[in-house]
Amino acid sequence: MGQTNQIQGSRFRYVLLILIALIWGSQFLLNDLALEVFTPQAVSWLRATIGFLTLSGFLLILPEAHDNPVSKISYWRQIIMIGFFEATLPFFLVAWGQQHVNSAIAAILMSLVAIFTLILVVLFVRSEPVTRGKFIGIALGFAGVVVLLWPQVSQSQQGNSLLGSAAILTAALSFSISLVLIRTLPEMGTPIKIARDILLCGAIELGALLLLLGQPLTHHPIESNVVLAMVAQGAFAGGLVYVLYVRLVGLAGATFAGFVNYLVPLVGVFLGVVFLQNKLSASAYASLLILALAVFASEWKPTRKLVGRQ
Repeated sequence: MGQTNQIQGSRFRYVLLILIALIWGSQFLLNDLALEVFTPQAVSWLRATIGFLTLSGFLLILPEAHDNPVSKISYWRQIIMIGFFEATLPFFLVAWGQQHVNSAIAAILMSLVAIFTLILVVLFVRSEPVTRGKFIGIALGFAGVVVLLWPQVSQSQQGNSLLGSAAILTAALSFSISLVLIRTLPEMGTPIKIARDILLCGAIELGALLLLLGQPLTHHPIESNVVLAMVAQGAFAGGLVYVLYVRLVGLAGATFAGFVNYLVPLVGVFLGVVFLQNKLSASAYASLLILALAVFASEWKPTRKLVGRQ
């Protein structure tokens, strides 16, 4: 019976991983539409705010989602930190860095989230085993992203600033810190409540910065189709996906959840084929194979752990 539950749990983590990658990978289509009217700063704030409102609505409809409520100061202190490292800090770093670094280089640098997460888990998360398979899987995953995006890197004429690259690397580290903080929350309540609280803090922090910096929300007249795209992005890429994300971290650990950052660029490429009639390159097929091997390699558990945990 225990072995059956373990197999089902292993399959479920793959389902969660793929769903999260599909949602975050597809948000770029909605994001392009939203940016026709809203500023990048407003899109980030609206995504967090709409996500918070969406999950708050679910909490009203589903009272059982309030099971195991957590109200300790240590919980809220960590939730505030997660909101900062997951939403506030990386948004401004990526927005600034991408002005000085081409998009392919930026995507490769952002994929280092998985590697940074592994390092942080080894150093700070005693409860999460780190096996040789995870090291191999993460190395393969990074190689897969480089193979996918290298043609764009080699063809790009845009110069790349050292400071721009450093900003994006810092954003990747920020996302890794938020993953580890989610993994080490003092008490794990229901995923929907934790995700709602994270989005609440992110929305407040981003909103405060928008007011402080006097940033405009729009640069063109509002259109109904753009509003619908923004609502959809907030509800799914800002709300639902965080419930799945928190659930995946709790089920499979921060290291495994970091693989999402390898899959998102691949999803973007395949969606371009489906909706924009782009041609699928040989590098995309090779990357898909490498990333599949990476995910499965991460599940390899030799008889003895590479990093012992008590």
